[in-house]
Amino acid sequence: MWGVDLSIFQFHSQLTWACFFLNADKTIYGRYGSRGATGTSGFKGNDKEVSIEGLKKALQGALELHAEFPKNKASLAGKTGPAPAVRTAESYPVAERKNLKRAEENQGKGCIHCHQVQDFDFQAARGSGQAVPDRLLWTYPMPDLLGFSLDPAERASVTAVKAGSPAAKAGMKQGDKVAAMDGQPILSTADVQWVLHQAKEPGSVKVQLDRGGQKSEVTLALAAGWRRGMSFSDNLSLGWVTRGNVAGMRTQEAPPDEKQKLGLAAGGLALKILEITPDFVKERNQSAKKIGLQKGDVIVEVDGMKSAMTESEFLAYLIQKKKAGMKADLTYVRGGKPAKVVLDVP
Repeated sequence: MWGVDLSIFQFHSQLTWACFFLNADKTIYGRYGSRGATGTSGFKGNDKEVSIEGLKKALQGALELHAEFPKNKASLAGKTGPAPAVRTAESYPVAERKNLKRAEENQGKGCIHCHQVQDFDFQAARGSGQAVPDRLLWTYPMPDLLGFSLDPAERASVTAVKAGSPAAKAGMKQGDKVAAMDGQPILSTADVQWVLHQAKEPGSVKVQLDRGGQKSEVTLALAAGWRRGMSFSDNLSLGWVTRGNVAGMRTQEAPPDEKQKLGLAAGGLALKILEITPDFVKERNQSAKKIGLQKGDVIVEVDGMKSAMTESEFLAYLIQKKKAGMKADLTYVRGGKPAKVVLDVP
């Protein structure tokens, strides 16, 4: 990513492969390439959301938009994002500290990878003392989070709508084709993710549908905190950065039967420690190890809070509510006995 203009090329950087369709004047027609979180690791099964058929149809859609250009230029404006904090990835302070180089200067070792752009953005916000927004953690949400799934072999055709979801309440139905969102033409799932990534919360997004040739418009309601239904701790690299640099451990919400054995309420906090500073971040902060936490311990209270939270919500609490040098009081259970420790937030 060395030298890439981040004012143009903004995308879900935790991907294996991504594609932009652009006019020669750098107007963006659309994006292609998506990844949904699966299992315990968001980069497993990463080809599930893409297909040659879907790419071909997105390409055809881009050509259709190009044929109408520049008459449709105003509708494409939203596909270019707001000005980034820095113009190129190597301009981030963390990149300068790491002394990263162009790929051709050192055979690709120590160059800037796509995924590091999001990591650098996060670390820049964290290092400056700014509040880290949900959008920077729970990034590029899949439409499933709002209750509708799309066919990877089509441009953006709805394959299912979950009962009671925001999509169902808006009136979306199986078989609908998403023609536009927020006024932007849609060519792929990635285009849908782009609109959702940029959306404010609480807020709403207008969705233009094609239902059997009939055009209609519905409104997707976005409640406060709606992004938190996904996991960023399973993200390809951001999870490693936040686990290693902030908590020094990998955790997972304990299942109901384990909560019951511990005498905890079903809706109570129970984060089981799966690993202390995993190998892939052993050179980074080891906060959990320093204070004596061990694999198998179950965290049942954080700063007096006992309500259930996911690993992402736990990390987000430390990242968003605690500045460097602050402390978090943790209560954990080991061998059936509770104990308390104080985590130094780096």
